Amino acid sequence: MESANGKKCFRETVKKIGDYIFMPFRRWLSIIDIYVVKKFVVSTIFAHVLIISIAIVIDLSEKTEKFVEKNAPTPEIIQYYLDFIPFITSILAPLLIFLAVIFFTSRMAYNSEIIAMFNSGMNFRRFLRPYIVCGLAAVGVLLYANYWTVPETNKRKLAFEDKYIHAPKNYGNNKHLKINKNTFISLERFKFKNNEGYNFSLEEFKGSDKDRQLTRKINASKIQYIADTKQWRFVDYKYWEIKSPGEKYTEGKQMDTVLNLLPKDFDEDIRIKDVLNYEEMEQYIAEKKAEGTGELEYYTVEQYRRASSAISALILVIMGAALGSKKIRGGNWFNIIAGVALSALYIFFMQFSTSFSINNGLHPIIGTNIPNILFAFVALLLVRYASR
Repeated sequence: MESANGKKCFRETVKKIGDYIFMPFRRWLSIIDIYVVKKFVVSTIFAHVLIISIAIVIDLSEKTEKFVEKNAPTPEIIQYYLDFIPFITSILAPLLIFLAVIFFTSRMAYNSEIIAMFNSGMNFRRFLRPYIVCGLAAVGVLLYANYWTVPETNKRKLAFEDKYIHAPKNYGNNKHLKINKNTFISLERFKFKNNEGYNFSLEEFKGSDKDRQLTRKINASKIQYIADTKQWRFVDYKYWEIKSPGEKYTEGKQMDTVLNLLPKDFDEDIRIKDVLNYEEMEQYIAEKKAEGTGELEYYTVEQYRRASSAISALILVIMGAALGSKKIRGGNWFNIIAGVALSALYIFFMQFSTSFSINNGLHPIIGTNIPNILFAFVALLLVRYASR
């Protein structure tokens, strides 16, 4: 008896909270709209809790040995997984929303609720209104989360991983840096343990554009940072000083000099793109462009990927509504399987198109939105089919 009363009290509490949340929207949303929105919210939360719980259990089972080995404190582990939730949610949210929409819409179709809506005179465009409202709300939440919330939690998450999970970084390969406007350096490999680099090259220019001329060049088989004197030591070096009308060439076993460069400048961690919010990312890209550093594609693609991921939520919600609205003989399993297949295709196209932007010069706006363009076309076809 007490259990039944407790369940009744819980349902009434949830209903009151829902009524309070949707009160400002009653002017634009009908009872049916609010019914669909509530199903969207409940199904989406359930899908996220289920999948993210499984992801946490799997991740914990893989890293338990590391935690024990490094004596990671329990409060820090708990905080790590609290920060892990926004990270994994930002990746899976559009697809989980898609599957949740297919699931509850298929259930509505199987229970003949959608048929009753259409028989009352509702057309398919009107049927989509609460889905579009939910999709737009999801886009807004994901935009804020991708650009602001997730980068902040990733800072703590990555700091924990560096401390307790990942081994210290030993090497950096194929580094290219710009010391100032006219001085460029490159090396084949840098060893962080003893601050040594191999196959080093320095080039200094003067002038610009067509008048740009090489004035100095240094090659060295090895360089080493001397912390006591804050100088760099060139070993087995070759030095060219180019002046009109000729050039001066010297070579030697060892030479110490001062460079506006520190060993940490060779430690370019690409994961930094995961911890920068929108403003920090824009500032970082501008600074790296001024320095002439390569591999900026990772950061520009990430900036646009966050927006395209959020926009995809609206497209996938409409797709899910159209796909699940048809009552299929034998239950709604076909719709679920079709949703999983489409989710896999979306991930494939996203990986394929972003790799083109990073490695083949495709503009990031195009590369990150190719899946959205393709799936928007599919969504239009599904809506046309479902509205018949």
